[in-house]
Amino acid sequence: MTEPPSDLYRPNVGIVVFNSQGEVLQGERLEFAGAWQFPQGGIDEGESPLAAAQRELYEEVGIGDAVLVYEYPDWLYYDFPETVKAQFQREGKKPYQGQKQRWFLFYWDHPATMCQLDAHQREFRQVRFVPISQCADSIVDFKRSVYQQVIAGFTPQIQAYLQTK
Repeated sequence: MTEPPSDLYRPNVGIVVFNSQGEVLQGERLEFAGAWQFPQGGIDEGESPLAAAQRELYEEVGIGDAVLVYEYPDWLYYDFPETVKAQFQREGKKPYQGQKQRWFLFYWDHPATMCQLDAHQREFRQVRFVPISQCADSIVDFKRSVYQQVIAGFTPQIQAYLQTK
C-alpha cells in the first residue's frame, strides 16, 4: 500500500514472539471469543516504536525479558471497517481511517502459561504458541493482508535465528 496521509492512521506497533520450536504467540481477544491475534498497541506521544513494542509486550502478556531479533523495515497499513469507525465515534475517539504499524520480532523461550495476562489492563482471554503458518487464518479479515506480509517477512528471520541456537 502506498503511504497515505499519516494523520489518518493511528501509529501502532505489532509484536510477534517466537520460541525454540519456531512457534509464535497468539492471544485470544477477551471481548471476541475465537478471535486470535498477535500483541499490538498504540505508540504514545514522543515514544519510539521499539519502546512502544516493549511496553505493549509487557502490558498485554507480561513479557519483559524477550530478545529483539528483527524489525520489519516498513510501516504496514490497514483500514478499519465501518463498524469499528462507528464504535470509535460513539466512544468519542479520534476517527482514524485505520492503523499504520511497525512490526517487531522477539525471541522468548518459555511456555505460554508463563505469560501474565493481567500485568496491565487485560486484553486476552488466553494465549498459545502455534505454527506461524496458521496465524493469518485466525485473524479478522481487515488485518489479514498485514499478517500475510509479517508472516512472509518474519518466517525466514525465525528460521535463521533458530539455526544459531
